[in-house]
Amino acid sequence: MDGWHSTYLGLRELPKALTEFELQAFFTFSDDERMVIDERRKPLHRVGLALQIGFLRMSGRQLDAFQSVPAAL
Repeated sequence: MDGWHSTYLGLRELPKALTEFELQAFFTFSDDERMVIDERRKPLHRVGLALQIGFLRMSGRQLDAFQSVPAAL
């Protein structure tokens, strides 16, 4: 990458492990955010939406297909 480009955590894939800070910063949602997730998705799809939102926060892009979710997440 050129020097002026920023590298996002997990730019290409979901990391196999996340720190406590990363879990809190990217994958912890406020009460208002959780209410929106709950209102817009049925229970089966809420986790998927939350993963997409968290990954977008973390990497700046949508999450592609993945094989497994880190246990801590």
